Amino acid sequence: MGNLMPILIATVAIATLLNVILKRFNMPTIIGYIFTGAIISAVFDVEVHGNETLEHIAEFGIVFLMFSIGLEFSVSHLKEMKKEVFLFGTLQVVLTAIVMTLLAQLFFNLDFRASIIVGSGLALSSTAIVLKILNETGKIKEIFGKNSLGILIFQDIAVIPILLMITIFTSQDKSLSELLISTAINAAIALGILVVIGKFFLSYFFKVVSNVNSKEIYMGSILLTVIGASYIAHHFGFSYSLGGFIAGMMIADTIYKYQVEADLIPFKDLLLGVFFVSVGLQIDINVVLANAISVVLLSIGIMFVKGLSIFAIFSFSNNNKSALKTALTLSQIGEFSLVVFSLVLANQMMDPTSVQVLMVVIILSMVMTPFIINNTDKIVGLFFKSNISEDELDQSSVIGGHVILCGYGAFGRVVSEQLNKENIDHIVVTNNTEAFVKANEAGETVVFGDPSDRVLLERLNISDAMSTVLALDDFEEVKQVSAAISLINPNIKVIAKIPTEEDKKELAEFDHELILDGNSHVASLLVSQISRSRLLAKETSKLQYLSNYSLDDPSESIAKIEKEQARLLDVMSQSFNALREEKDIMHIKAFHESFKVLSGIVGKTINEIMTHASLSSKEYEHVNILLDNQQQLISINESLEELGKELKSLSKIESTESLSHTAVEGLDAVLLSLIAIATEYDEIDMMMLESMTSEKGKGLSKIREAYLSEEMHLDPSEKALLMSSTNHMDRLKSLFGLVGKNYKKLTELSCQ
Repeated sequence: MGNLMPILIATVAIATLLNVILKRFNMPTIIGYIFTGAIISAVFDVEVHGNETLEHIAEFGIVFLMFSIGLEFSVSHLKEMKKEVFLFGTLQVVLTAIVMTLLAQLFFNLDFRASIIVGSGLALSSTAIVLKILNETGKIKEIFGKNSLGILIFQDIAVIPILLMITIFTSQDKSLSELLISTAINAAIALGILVVIGKFFLSYFFKVVSNVNSKEIYMGSILLTVIGASYIAHHFGFSYSLGGFIAGMMIADTIYKYQVEADLIPFKDLLLGVFFVSVGLQIDINVVLANAISVVLLSIGIMFVKGLSIFAIFSFSNNNKSALKTALTLSQIGEFSLVVFSLVLANQMMDPTSVQVLMVVIILSMVMTPFIINNTDKIVGLFFKSNISEDELDQSSVIGGHVILCGYGAFGRVVSEQLNKENIDHIVVTNNTEAFVKANEAGETVVFGDPSDRVLLERLNISDAMSTVLALDDFEEVKQVSAAISLINPNIKVIAKIPTEEDKKELAEFDHELILDGNSHVASLLVSQISRSRLLAKETSKLQYLSNYSLDDPSESIAKIEKEQARLLDVMSQSFNALREEKDIMHIKAFHESFKVLSGIVGKTINEIMTHASLSSKEYEHVNILLDNQQQLISINESLEELGKELKSLSKIESTESLSHTAVEGLDAVLLSLIAIATEYDEIDMMMLESMTSEKGKGLSKIREAYLSEEMHLDPSEKALLMSSTNHMDRLKSLFGLVGKNYKKLTELSCQ
């Protein structure tokens, strides 16, 4: 114990420090854990092999990972993505595995069996890294994102036969035919036991446990299911991880899937961390340094060959840009390849030095992945020129997103019915079994789980939702869900049903839109509000000029960009007017969503013109001004969003109410002047704008001094709010002035 404690402390300390640093560069924690293991191995000379306790703990990290993957494999899910999963997935794994098998034989001089295992392992990509980045960036909704998801699902299924192949190829006691027969018999028995338990007992078991309403017992039941299924699989000669995968599939078709997944995250992540540390412990730094050039060349070579194979598959069914994006996204080697090579090393199918080199190659490819995925548009732009892609034009179709409805009591059912009438997609979340059954019978999209569970809410993409409605009967539960949503993102738009005016005060800190009376009339008005906001967002964000621009006529394209960019000012003005007129939260959010979509398309078009069009020096200068303008407009919108919230809070304070209204009127006047200048430049409008944004005078500083004086009786939080809002006004004055100057430059340039 005395020798173990310093190692444990050092491991936790190094892992924490490394992952904090890596997170700043958007790197996955997997890399930090592997580096931690390598450092611990070098410093403390720790061995994994022979340490049965560490090996078992590390293996159960993979068991829980396979269990969470099994949770994704409901039959209905696979049916929806059958083309991406079974057609593209099979082609990718088989084609890449064949190519990699041949290369393994050529470069590592392996026998055929070992080459098949190595080739199959190298065909796999990183589910953990790729899906995390695609979900965070929203690229999962694009064509290449869906392609990548389908292939990753099939790769996760393919892990099972790869693990079985290792067992078959390394068995010394039986012939191949005997081994296949005994494996088939054992598989039938093990699957029979697990399927019977899953189909006839598991739902009832979780229903009983759920009704007890104890988090500890619920967690215990999940662990019992996972470990029990793993033991049954292992008892019949299969890996623990296969049992974990089957356990996940058993729960995937029950109502408890999402809640189980949310509750499992801490165990899965902790044990996976142990596994990846154990992988790092197997890396010999001396071997790596001695083969540094080989590692780099192999990394580039394998990623290139793998990417080329994937591009070849998709080039027949997708456009070239989507095919290349898919290839770039999946070109790395994944975490399950590390599992495969750990087993290859343990079964002595390959010499340790070669395994070490390949493990480092895998890690290096995973390190490169975030940088590649985050820059796919730029990389693809180097090879293929085109107009705005269908993916970008289709962004407006996801504006407004879906509605998350927490609770399915009397009020929740009425809201759901009204949403259905308006054809608004929504997801019901409830932890009440009876309510779940009712929602399911009504044909609703319903998830069984705790609405206050942050992991569950993030899985439902709450940040992208048009609105979240808390139709919960228990006010304590409303507070818990509000706190959870606030921790995810305090700016998420929430509408909550509350019993009394007194309860309203308790939710004041969350800045929700509150409904005092949850009756059918209120539900109808609420849904009508959501529907109008969604339509408003879609209409506002439609392209008016850029849908048919051409790189062959840069002058006309630049003029179209300028007109579309001017619309961004109009969207900002409408958003600010909605705030001034105290419109509902969703109405204001509709304009924010529209601005993000429009500005994204305008920004990409400017970059496309700069990169690919043949520009004269005058046109190049014109585009540069538009690019600078675009950055200033984005900054203005961000500052206006923050200032809008602050001015709304100031309007509720008696002593600063008049200041808030004056500021809103003044900002609106500046915006109107800018819109006039952007639409048709006029020297008089420009002079007015310059006078309103002039750096001369001390208007705002005098206002600050006056309101911060003792006579105003502001408390510290109100003073901080005043300081922040006036600072935002200062920044906006400067930004407005810069945009005005850009429009002046554009006019002068056009006259030359």
